[in-house]
Amino acid sequence: MAKRKGLLALLLTTVLLAGSVIPLQAGELEDAINKQKELQKKEEQARSQLNKLTYTADKLQGQIKDLATQISVAKNTLDSTQVAYNQAAEAVSLSEQELEEREEELANRQIVLRQRVREIYEAGQVSYLEIIFEAEDLSDFITRLEYFNRLVTNDQKILTDISIERAKIEEETKLLQVRRDEAAQLKVAAEQAKATLDGKKREHQVALNSNKKAQEDIFEQIERMEADSNDIADKIRKLTANSDVVHGTISTYPLPGYKEVSSSYGWRIHPITKKKSLHTGTDLPAPTGTKVLAAGNGEVIMASWYGAYGNAVIVDHGGGYTTLYGHNSKLAVKVGDKVKAGDVVSYVGSTGWSTGPHLHFEVRLKGETTDPLQFFR
Repeated sequence: MAKRKGLLALLLTTVLLAGSVIPLQAGELEDAINKQKELQKKEEQARSQLNKLTYTADKLQGQIKDLATQISVAKNTLDSTQVAYNQAAEAVSLSEQELEEREEELANRQIVLRQRVREIYEAGQVSYLEIIFEAEDLSDFITRLEYFNRLVTNDQKILTDISIERAKIEEETKLLQVRRDEAAQLKVAAEQAKATLDGKKREHQVALNSNKKAQEDIFEQIERMEADSNDIADKIRKLTANSDVVHGTISTYPLPGYKEVSSSYGWRIHPITKKKSLHTGTDLPAPTGTKVLAAGNGEVIMASWYGAYGNAVIVDHGGGYTTLYGHNSKLAVKVGDKVKAGDVVSYVGSTGWSTGPHLHFEVRLKGETTDPLQFFR
């Protein structure tokens, strides 16, 4: 009797423990799924912010490129105005030098003329008789007097010619000075325009650098969230690894006719974050809308937005095996659906963290990633 009571107590305890394990596991799975959803929301918010920053960065880069073109044009304009100013300044300098030479020549001629007139005047006032007496005859006297008069007349003509030439050069110098001053104004305007553009480019570059720093901060946040998300995903897979799904082999290639691999399983530089990270699956490029097939028999345990994976489907094949199909444009199944190998589960897209339409295909064993293509060799 005592033995029966002991056996009954042991059986009751076992039943109670078994009953408590199932709710515990179910509650733990529910908590993990809820945490996953919270992380997905945060990732989406971060990605939305990142998209805005990326748009702003692209816009700033375009503006910087335009400013660089404008600066190049402004520099050419400045160079041209500098050349024009230098030429005008040199022309003014030469003209002023020529004018100075003409004024000096005129002054010298005036001195010579005054001296000669003075000498003739003095000769006329003082020694006309000397000219008469020195002359051999009247004809010689007239010749001597006419010579002096012609000399004075010639000097006066030279003086007039020099005065006219000086006035002409002076006028040309004034015109050249006007052109030089205009060239100087254009040069100053070109310098100011280039300085303004240089300032704008510096401001845009500072804004772009700040933008890139903000992007890097968000990348770090997303990487942390993605790591947390992957940990939770592993936990979900492990919790469902001992499901009662009939174990089916993974033998059906999910994208018949599309064998190209754009990114293999393993470590790589992430195309978006530009950081080294483990690529947990294989990327298979295909046109948007291409049918994605279940790799084996199983049950759909997730069919929704899945953070960086975008629209994703996870199928539990039993025996610890799960497959994931990510970045889909549309889903063809829902949670709880039973699928057979070759059934359509989704359609290729470029949702989530994606740089183009493709299928991200994963195979995990008890939550641990493995190379998906090994099942199709």
